[in-house]
Amino acid sequence: MQASNQIVRGLWVGSELSIMEQLSIRSFLANGHHYQLYVYEDVKNIPPGTQVMDANCILPIERVFTYQHGAEKGSYSGFADEFRLHLLSQKGGWWADLDVVCLKPFDFRSAYVIASSYEGQWGSPAINCVMKMPAKSCLASYLCREAQRYDPQQIRFTETGPRLLQKAIERLELHSTVVDHETFCAISWRSVRQKIVYDESNTLVLRATHWAKDYVRSILKPEMSVDRLRGNAYAIHLWSEIWRREQLDKNGTYHPTCLYERLKNRYL
Repeated sequence: MQASNQIVRGLWVGSELSIMEQLSIRSFLANGHHYQLYVYEDVKNIPPGTQVMDANCILPIERVFTYQHGAEKGSYSGFADEFRLHLLSQKGGWWADLDVVCLKPFDFRSAYVIASSYEGQWGSPAINCVMKMPAKSCLASYLCREAQRYDPQQIRFTETGPRLLQKAIERLELHSTVVDHETFCAISWRSVRQKIVYDESNTLVLRATHWAKDYVRSILKPEMSVDRLRGNAYAIHLWSEIWRREQLDKNGTYHPTCLYERLKNRYL
């Protein structure tokens, strides 16, 4: 594995990791990566082998904020969006959200790798759940500078995350850095309840409905066929924000055939 690919970094704001975050970290460790977790306090349930880092070295704890508006009110994801920009600017290398599960080593030759998410008629825009870039790169510098223009008390969901990243890629003409959505986000956020996590109560109905939709789509609009894991998938994005909105328990036990349980069996 290239030196630039060895370390994967992430952030956790809070006192305890759920099963999902443990699953994410363990998956990277199992695939040969060194994992650095940035924290602001003592955190329970950190997997053995994880290197714990002081997040204050990137941004002081006084900068931590939560969304104040909308369905995401109370979420730290806006702060995490900003934190990763400063981390990548200082350190470079890989960033992965703690709802990303590694399937195989991130051994990419490219200096820049940006994830994307399939959004139907809008194509596959860049998304910031998985990113690789050099330290002090033009992209990281631009993102940090632009993010500082926003008032943390007024920031809206994705404003300093995917939307800012997409703007930067357009401005800096870095379209070639964005990889196919199947690389990290083959399963859409719209399919969390159908593919990633489900239980006995809705297994048959949901799976039958989703299969029917997939079948019709594959015939009428083959270019829109998504939600299939193929050999080019390096990771799976579990979309924890959808879990939060729908009050799904990340520590829960679900149907054994759902993707979440299969990943737990593989890595935990």
